[in-house]
Amino acid sequence: MRPDNVLVVGASNNGKTAIARRFLARHVVPEDPDAERSRIPVALIQTPNGPKIPLLLGAIVASLGREPARRTSTAQLRTEAYRAMQDVGLRLLLIDDLHNIRGSGVGSLLVELRQIGSVTGVSLGAFATREIAYALRQDEQLANRFELLTLPRWQLDDVEYAQLLATFERQLPLRRPSILIDPDLAGRILVAAGGLIGGIAHVLRQAAVEAILSGHERIDRSMVDKVGWTSPERIEAVAQAADL
Repeated sequence: MRPDNVLVVGASNNGKTAIARRFLARHVVPEDPDAERSRIPVALIQTPNGPKIPLLLGAIVASLGREPARRTSTAQLRTEAYRAMQDVGLRLLLIDDLHNIRGSGVGSLLVELRQIGSVTGVSLGAFATREIAYALRQDEQLANRFELLTLPRWQLDDVEYAQLLATFERQLPLRRPSILIDPDLAGRILVAAGGLIGGIAHVLRQAAVEAILSGHERIDRSMVDKVGWTSPERIEAVAQAADL
């Protein structure tokens, strides 16, 4: 496996999938009607639930525009996937939700991922929550071949956070300006969203709906205070509460 593999780790609902899809969209090669084969330098797959090698290989084949053969062995499916990657000139395989591989037999799937890079020369770009650490502990060779990048939660003093709010405000279908970058309002939005971009989008959508229905036509602290959002972390905390 080549050493230029990347593992992006962040909380659920913090934009990992959006990053993967945006990167994929920027690297689509236009179809050449005179070419014998399509060129697909970058492909994106969704990790199957559990360490299921045939499903992983089948997802790779499907992402390259091919229909996986039915009733084939894992070895045959592997050969088919490797051939497909070579045919289209695949250079980078993006794997979303890699943490889904956790389960009995995960070691074999980790070896499979190692082999994909070693045999084909294709780099891996994986996206996962921090739970992926438990799986990667079982294969140090694979873990050491990833460059780790983290997606921290948004902070009030981030310049990018102010830019994000300004972008959202331009898209809101409200008649009055909300001034989302106001420090007090921006802080309330951030707390309500748990610092996650998915939560920020949800809070602003719901607050905008409330503003329209009430005739207020702008988002202010009262609109945000009426909106509730349950983050994955809060759901997990409730599930593990001893008094439930």
